[in-house]
Amino acid sequence: MKLHCDITLPASKSESNRALMMAAYGGFAPDFQNLSDSSDTRILQQALRDIDGKQPIIDIADCGTAARFLTTFLACREGRWLLTGTERMKQRPIQPLVEALLGLGAEIQYVEKDGFLPLQIVGRPISDGKAGIDMTQSSQFASSLLLAAPMFPQGLELELLGLLNSLPYLDMTLVLMRHFEAVAERIGRKVVVKPKPYQPTGFIVESDWTAASYWYEMAALSEECEIRLRGHFVRLNGRRLQGDAVIAEWMQAFGVQTFESDNALVLSKMPFEKKPLSFDFSNAPDLFPTVAATCAGLQTEARFTGIANLRVKESDRVRTMRTELAKIGTELNYLSDNELVLLPADTLPVFGASSPLPFSSHGDHRIVMALAPLAMKLGHVTFDFPIVVEKSYPSFWTEASFLNF
Repeated sequence: MKLHCDITLPASKSESNRALMMAAYGGFAPDFQNLSDSSDTRILQQALRDIDGKQPIIDIADCGTAARFLTTFLACREGRWLLTGTERMKQRPIQPLVEALLGLGAEIQYVEKDGFLPLQIVGRPISDGKAGIDMTQSSQFASSLLLAAPMFPQGLELELLGLLNSLPYLDMTLVLMRHFEAVAERIGRKVVVKPKPYQPTGFIVESDWTAASYWYEMAALSEECEIRLRGHFVRLNGRRLQGDAVIAEWMQAFGVQTFESDNALVLSKMPFEKKPLSFDFSNAPDLFPTVAATCAGLQTEARFTGIANLRVKESDRVRTMRTELAKIGTELNYLSDNELVLLPADTLPVFGASSPLPFSSHGDHRIVMALAPLAMKLGHVTFDFPIVVEKSYPSFWTEASFLNF
């Protein structure tokens, strides 16, 4: 397929949600440009309004970021609160964060199952200034504590324990904290935050690099392309905030070249040598579905590491991708708990409009958007719950309307 298109990328929900929390802690109105319109960001905004209105029950639906960030926010805010969400959200872990908060003097109880939402929280000021947090399952546990730390009377000295998964997301938190004039620094496994409140500061949310990854996948699956991804591509202190920007480097292995100009990324496809590849997702776990689908579509063997915490996302993403890619003859086989090998099909099937390939969404936005570009190789495909993309990329189906669904 020859692909020529002009796309406007959505704003980063990761940056948007962190900036909203800093405004909430600082007590100032957000003055942000290009705020995300994802359902996750809208859920967080509504939850913050409900908290301001003293609503005792805070329902964050399926928004994992809100669950983690608001656990600490409510623990520090006077009142009695019940934090809850969907059934899937009640299966996603929260215990490392709760244990750290209890150690800081918070009052939190599990309502149903230990280690999971719902939580009964009695909010009150936190004064103790030292804690440790296990990052193995999610960096958001640490980010949640750090976002609150400038408001603690003693600040916070936080030790990062376990596997340092998704470390760029933690560093994103720290860079944004400093942008809003907090004093925060990480040296290895120790983070120190001084008791200096956030200040209102203008901020432009960068476009979402994870959303861009699906267009990189389409570029890789094309015969030739010129894809212009329009948006805001900004740097703070000379660096990208989002770890998923590594997709531009990784996709060079599939012949995709990136040129940045005039607030746009221009993607083109060049010839490439097909050979076994290796990818480590420790710092960019959200890219796993995209890269796995790309390898399947291009029938490229690959070895994947850094995949241990993918089980606790919106779906168990390893199991989900194994199930869906098996429908086209691709195998994902465990070599260990943290390592997989992808063995592609010798020949890809092709599906017509009268009998499309039925993919399941598994309630996971990233699974749907990673599998959708495979229509370029497979013909017609369908999804059981396509609207799930609104969680992070509401305009995806409009932008990708040229695909066969």
